[in-house]
Amino acid sequence: MRYGVLGPLAVWDAGGRPVRVPEVKVRALLANLLVHGGGPVPADRLIEDLWASNPPGGSTNTLQTKISQLRRVLGREQVVREPAGYRLLLTDDVADVVDAMRFQELAARARAHREPAVKAELFADALALWRGPAYADVAESLFARAEIARLEELRLAVVEDHAEVRLTLGEHTALAAELGTLVARHPLRERLRMAHMRALYRSGRQGDALRSFEELRRELAEELGASPGPDAAALHRAILRQEPRLATPAIGSRSCRTNLPAPLTPLIGRREAVAQVLARLGPRAPARLVTLTGLGGVGKTRLAIAAAGDAAERYADGVWLVELAGLGAPSDPDDIAERVITTLGLCDTAATEPDLDDLVGWLCRAVADKQLLILLDNCEHLVEPVALFTRSLLSAVPAAHLLLTSQEALDVPGEVVHPVPPLALPELTDPQTAARSSAVQLFVQRAAAAVPGFALDAENAAAVSTVCRRLDGIPLALELVASRLRTLSPQELAARLDDRFARPDVRVRGLPDRQQTLRGMLDWSWHLLTPDERTVLRRLAVHADGCVMTSAQAVCSDGELPAACVPDLLSRLVDRSLVVREGDRFRLLESVAAYCAERLAEAGEEDAVRARFVRYCAESAERESERLRGPEQRCALERLNAETVNLRRALDLAVARGPVGYAVRLVNALAWYWFLRGRFPEARRSLRSALTADADAAPGARRAAGAWLAGVELRASHGDTAPVPADSAPVPRDSAPAPGGMAPVLGVTAPVPADADPTAGVDDPVLRGRLQWFVGTGLIGRGHHDEGRALVEAALAGARAAGDGWGEAAALVELAGHAPAPEGAAELGAALFREVDDRWGRLRATRSLALAAEHRGDLARTERLHREGLLMAEDLGLWTEAVETLTLLGGAALADGLVERATELYERALSVSAERAYHRGEIRAEIGLGHAARLRGDRDAAAFHLNRAFAKSRTSGHATYAAAALEELNRLTRA
Repeated sequence: MRYGVLGPLAVWDAGGRPVRVPEVKVRALLANLLVHGGGPVPADRLIEDLWASNPPGGSTNTLQTKISQLRRVLGREQVVREPAGYRLLLTDDVADVVDAMRFQELAARARAHREPAVKAELFADALALWRGPAYADVAESLFARAEIARLEELRLAVVEDHAEVRLTLGEHTALAAELGTLVARHPLRERLRMAHMRALYRSGRQGDALRSFEELRRELAEELGASPGPDAAALHRAILRQEPRLATPAIGSRSCRTNLPAPLTPLIGRREAVAQVLARLGPRAPARLVTLTGLGGVGKTRLAIAAAGDAAERYADGVWLVELAGLGAPSDPDDIAERVITTLGLCDTAATEPDLDDLVGWLCRAVADKQLLILLDNCEHLVEPVALFTRSLLSAVPAAHLLLTSQEALDVPGEVVHPVPPLALPELTDPQTAARSSAVQLFVQRAAAAVPGFALDAENAAAVSTVCRRLDGIPLALELVASRLRTLSPQELAARLDDRFARPDVRVRGLPDRQQTLRGMLDWSWHLLTPDERTVLRRLAVHADGCVMTSAQAVCSDGELPAACVPDLLSRLVDRSLVVREGDRFRLLESVAAYCAERLAEAGEEDAVRARFVRYCAESAERESERLRGPEQRCALERLNAETVNLRRALDLAVARGPVGYAVRLVNALAWYWFLRGRFPEARRSLRSALTADADAAPGARRAAGAWLAGVELRASHGDTAPVPADSAPVPRDSAPAPGGMAPVLGVTAPVPADADPTAGVDDPVLRGRLQWFVGTGLIGRGHHDEGRALVEAALAGARAAGDGWGEAAALVELAGHAPAPEGAAELGAALFREVDDRWGRLRATRSLALAAEHRGDLARTERLHREGLLMAEDLGLWTEAVETLTLLGGAALADGLVERATELYERALSVSAERAYHRGEIRAEIGLGHAARLRGDRDAAAFHLNRAFAKSRTSGHATYAAAALEELNRLTRA
């Protein structure tokens, strides 16, 4: 026998088959014997542990009864009686018998090994043994508490060891995401927090790393009245100084970046399929486009994610999941490109580049030299645009691979189609044979999650096999029906399915047999719901990307179904596996969502539910928009990021058939968010479509949307005219793009709007002033200084009259960069932005103050302000701004003669630019590295970097930078 205590108590026989231990007290008895590690436990101690202060009459006889029951399960020879008490007979090699001992043995082997990769693998194997909290069945029992605490402490120590080894292997990006929840659960563990801080710092999130230290300092002070230890304090100082020792170790290949979700359950029955898909993916694989096809619910997405995850190390630039289910039809290739750009985190880069009307072309140029795998999920409703997109991307990006999931193939040249069949069905009904069926394995796994302790045995094997065969091994159908074991036995479930599927109404004309099986399973699950549960389930289908509870209440409730009832109904649907809960979001699986959309139309509720959905999205976007200018800015950005797909769906519905005025309300609410995230193509397209479709919206709202559109058009594309100083650091300091994609590139001609003030007619004085600033700064950025300055000055006057501190600060900071500037404009603007606690505004003000300090020759203050700006840019995820700041710091270091420090800063700028496909940043960093190499006398390195800068400038169309690189090369030759 083998025993599992790292999670709910589990027993397996010699063949690895689960052994069911019935009855709570018998399981507690076994847990007690395991706690003592095979040592004897006196009978009176067992009685006290099992029944505490309330032992039953004849407790000795009752204990003997429980012992007999346990012996019947394990075998009489496994539980022996000795003079000192009862003990569980374990083999000499306890690590092979009890998972807790195996865990400790693997951890010891890992700590003793010298090779980091092997250490990491051993630690991972040890942690994989944990199925949940140790001794979960008896967590409240006094006899187990000390052992539970000991094992939990050991687990956390192994997590910390594993994290430190993974840091040496360059896995900082994954660790930064994984350790956040654990640190929140154990806020006082300094070693764990230090690993998280290092991971955050190496992932380019220095601000988050510093905030984590401040949280540690606060928690220690409040809970223990103590301060962080010397190691944590030293790490904090090193991060502030950006010491070189914190950089990612240069061993092995660069760790890949990915957004693939961590699987919640093991992948069953697909090991061979994963291997087959993997054989077709990779830099040397003959096929570059693999499409997984199969009916809905068969597990295409799960298989694709597993294969992509296993292939991750093959792609230096990452593996990325792009969900297309929420993208409505009709769509075009640019819509798909926009999803990919957003997923890759290239929005702010795109906002600094020209030709944004051709998103597919820009994306192809941006990732032309990248080695990456893109997983396009749920393509069946977009086959034509996906086909066009894949052809363009694969033609232009030779090292890119695409993995698709779809119910039908694209039928394009070079596509390899991999059909995904249902899981293997059981041939016989005895437990050993049935257990080898992957369909049975999945059903048993899901059944055990629904009914703790459920296992396949001689009594239920025939019924379980019948259920799996009846459902054709379709994973979604098996998962849906497994939850019914809470109220039905396997035999009753099999009988109900036989009765249900024998009825003629389950046969849906025109569907293949297996698709009919899934449809029949959904029908059966639907008819078992109460009327209110059906109402909530079908109304949830309007959401394109799941929802939070407030959205579910707003959309699903009406005069007959109060909002207060929705949480309970939603909870019941989660219990029935019809709704999936992920954190605070509730989702429908794609097949369930499609089925529920049919039911929604059948109920005649489509228009009413869609109207409520649009209304909720507009109102929530307006609330979050107000929070985008203040202390809640980051949280508001994250909430809007999470709701992006739903907001797009709401806008599509509002444009197509929504209530009057809501399309314009939505785009007005989202305009500033799009600006901060650099999503100018989406902003331009959305504003245009809303203004075209929502002709009856309120005049003031339409004028506001028109002004947003004018400002967006002015920022939609930029040229390359910024000069590179010939005798200083080769960094064009007057061309740095501002956060949110606003790049004040001078000298670019563009038509000025016919209306000198497109904000005329906007009723709200605060909004009008902000729009005047938005359009005015856009005009200045396009070279129309007089017209732009006039609008910004009008915005300043309007903001002061309306008492709008944010608007006043924005106008002052803009005017501070242009002569004649108001006295103390930058300082006053910075103070006002600090007062409203707007990090984006503080970043803009910091840049103005730094440039002013540099002009005065105060280099120390210039560097300090740029460092503050760098932290804020990283905090807001404004990576192009971070690159610009790093190059400015590099130039300042060169001016001070700190060549090594400058090299460090330029290398960091180059790394971030390469990850974000920010070609202008790469070029500037390469020029800076070439200049630094020349100054330290390394002619070969200087020539290498400058030639790369020149080549990149020529291929990307940045003529000014090409000239700057050439000038540096000439200077190198003359030297």
